[in-house]
Amino acid sequence: MTPTSITRLTESGINTLIPLAHRIWHAHYPGMITTEQIDYMLERGYTRQVILDEMNHQGVIWLAIRHGDSMIGFASLGPYAPNTMKLHKLYLLPDYHGMGIGARALTEVERIARDNAATKLVLNVNRHNTKAIHAYERAGWKISETVVVDIGNGFVMDDYIMTKQLL
Repeated sequence: MTPTSITRLTESGINTLIPLAHRIWHAHYPGMITTEQIDYMLERGYTRQVILDEMNHQGVIWLAIRHGDSMIGFASLGPYAPNTMKLHKLYLLPDYHGMGIGARALTEVERIARDNAATKLVLNVNRHNTKAIHAYERAGWKISETVVVDIGNGFVMDDYIMTKQLL
């Protein structure tokens, strides 16, 4: 059986992560948001410079999820408010859904948050992303708010904010 690992993303892994993000988003989001919005969000959030800036200047921790030698997903989390961290991203190739890998990634995110003195985690999730919402709820997250955020170019994010208290 091929082992799955979750480790800190290094600068050298960014060039693998960017096309992986494109594959995952284009497999997962059609039907929830338009292809134009997918491309717009990828262009704004998944460039080498954006990721490096987050890693080196904003305190964002990026994680690579690998199955054997292949990157199959990623996560990122960072400071949000006093004693609170935000899970910015958690994505996995669809072929690896339902295998417990996402749950393992959430456990690792919680460990990192605790190590950074956080007592709470928050995230935004598209309100139509029922599969992800159910996965978060199974992991103890609760919907706390509904938000619609204008992200420019005529696009909005129609999200739930979910929270989890860390013990």
